[in-house]
Amino acid sequence: MAGRDLVPRHVPPPSLLAAHFASSPAPAAHAHGLADGDEAPALVRRLLDLLESLSPADAVLARGCLPRCDSTFGAALALFLAATAGGCRGWVGAAAAARLADLDGGLLIDECDRALASRFQPVDGRLWRLSRVPLLDSDDGLLCAVGIDDGLSDRVTLVLQARPRRLGPVQLMATLAGRRLDVTLRLAMGLPSAALADLHETFSTALADCRIDGALTVGPLADAWLGLDQPLSSDLAL
Repeated sequence: MAGRDLVPRHVPPPSLLAAHFASSPAPAAHAHGLADGDEAPALVRRLLDLLESLSPADAVLARGCLPRCDSTFGAALALFLAATAGGCRGWVGAAAAARLADLDGGLLIDECDRALASRFQPVDGRLWRLSRVPLLDSDDGLLCAVGIDDGLSDRVTLVLQARPRRLGPVQLMATLAGRRLDVTLRLAMGLPSAALADLHETFSTALADCRIDGALTVGPLADAWLGLDQPLSSDLAL
């Protein structure tokens, strides 16, 4: 830790902060034909920059709550955040969110919540509920999709899509039916044999701990990528 880290930063007056971030242009997602939620990482970075200026301690805490693309815990946290739909307010906490909202009437944090909101998209004859979870220090988020059934089945399907820099596109599909969990992991690049063996062993151990059955399949991505990140026709119209 450097000595400067121990010196409290000068915090500009809230009026100057509000004026600065109110004038910052929002990402023109629709102008580029991107789907709803694709602007979430950029908006979250803007919000964290504002929080850093207002309260460095709160900013450190908020950044620590964002999932990392290279972390198993980060992936689990992303799932939790997507499932609870806590939005930006859930990540930065009620106190920090209220302080941010006082600066601009809540415009930026409301904008973040809209970018992170779930949306629905039909793919391959099935309706999916989509959420884009921002990843720390990443230009792309983690896409979480849950299949929407007619309510008469106990079968739940979850799809995760991400593009880590070192691995390339990765898609994980998990299907839970009763006490059975089947997972299919597809990657653009192959895994070393040692990593593959460790993955299967960890999966088997986790199933045994949870007392459920299931199977893990690992294979090439090829043409199995679901088009969940394609623009919606309504997005293009806007």
